[in-house]
Amino acid sequence: MLDSELDPLASPDFSNRITFQLSLDQTNTEEALELAKIGAAAGVQVLEAGTPLIMSEGARVVLPRLKALFPNHPIVADIKCMDGGAHEVGLMFELGASKATVMASASDATITRTIRESANHPGCKIMVDTMGFGGSDGLYIQGQIDAAKRARDLAAHYVVVHLGYDERGENQRMIDDNVLLRWAEAVAKQDLGIPIQVVGGLTLAQAKELPKLGITEIVISMNLGSRPVGDLQYDKITAFTVNLNDPADREKVSEQLRRFIAEVTAEAT
Repeated sequence: MLDSELDPLASPDFSNRITFQLSLDQTNTEEALELAKIGAAAGVQVLEAGTPLIMSEGARVVLPRLKALFPNHPIVADIKCMDGGAHEVGLMFELGASKATVMASASDATITRTIRESANHPGCKIMVDTMGFGGSDGLYIQGQIDAAKRARDLAAHYVVVHLGYDERGENQRMIDDNVLLRWAEAVAKQDLGIPIQVVGGLTLAQAKELPKLGITEIVISMNLGSRPVGDLQYDKITAFTVNLNDPADREKVSEQLRRFIAEVTAEAT
């Protein structure tokens, strides 16, 4: 363990107004746990078992390991549920997650059943993800607004405004046109009365704007990018690849996470 990596059993600091969630999208549990240690030491308060991690390793492997190592960190199971809602989210909660994602494109019945099931697990929450509602070019802002309002009306605990990896990878204009921040601003203006989370290759500049909109839930995605570790630039995108076996890379990632958290938090004070 590096000097910069603290005890992962320590309680996360929720004294700041901003909550940072680290997406663990590896396909190997051990690598995900190592990255989680770096993130927790850097100040990340919430850990997400990403969809690739759960699909490759299985929730029964991943979630209990995360819960055991980080008992004080809320854990998100990013299962992107579309059907069988009560059974799927119930299993995630039994295995150690305290939050689970459901797609906004799921039926009313599915979303309602997941929320009803969460009530059987004290403290557990449902996060409804709006990915896919911004149109093929990202300019259908009303689609994001409508999806968020519907989630609120169905009693979701969170709305997740999400620009998908495939969306932004297939259409660079979605990044150039800053659609994620435009969606976030439009949804925030609706005064939904529930927390809004923003995810999807956030740049540092975008993340700094979110607290000004009243959005305090920010997701840092780590390994979906294609830039080499030597070119980590948070003013471009938060996603990048990491060689966890290289102490220099680990230290660099730790430094970048701390910087990202510090600079975004400073905007909220």
